[in-house]
Amino acid sequence: MRKAKQAVVASAVGLAVLATPLALPNLGGSAGSAEAAEVGGDVTVDPVAIGQAIADAAKTADNRSGFVKGAMEKAFFESGQQYNVIVMNLSQGYNSDQLQGVQYFDTVDYDGITYGVWVFEEGTFINEGDGGYDNWAFRGWFERTGDDEKTVDFHRP
Repeated sequence: MRKAKQAVVASAVGLAVLATPLALPNLGGSAGSAEAAEVGGDVTVDPVAIGQAIADAAKTADNRSGFVKGAMEKAFFESGQQYNVIVMNLSQGYNSDQLQGVQYFDTVDYDGITYGVWVFEEGTFINEGDGGYDNWAFRGWFERTGDDEKTVDFHRP
């Protein structure tokens, strides 16, 4: 019999949104009161939909790398395929200080491991820990640099 994986996604109420010119609105109140933010014309970022999609990925993945890749894909498609996405094991070293235009950030726990999920416009992300799909995944428009290719420079589509 397969061991069940635990997955917990923080609600949209606890969503951490970094202040940028295109930041999401204040999400005070209940999760049902969160509104989608319209950005750049027809693209809408809905934090509740992204959070639910990631929760669904955690429920359907029966291995860690499958969860990480699934969460990345869900966040990318739920954000209209118009933003860069990173999913990172937060127990590993990383530097996200140079990410710009963050539209969404939240954490999700998978089998006792906390991951951060960023949806953003551009910037540099550095993985200072272990690589591999067990610890991180990203999608969007980017170039990998550095000897170990753990520095990723993202740009807008």
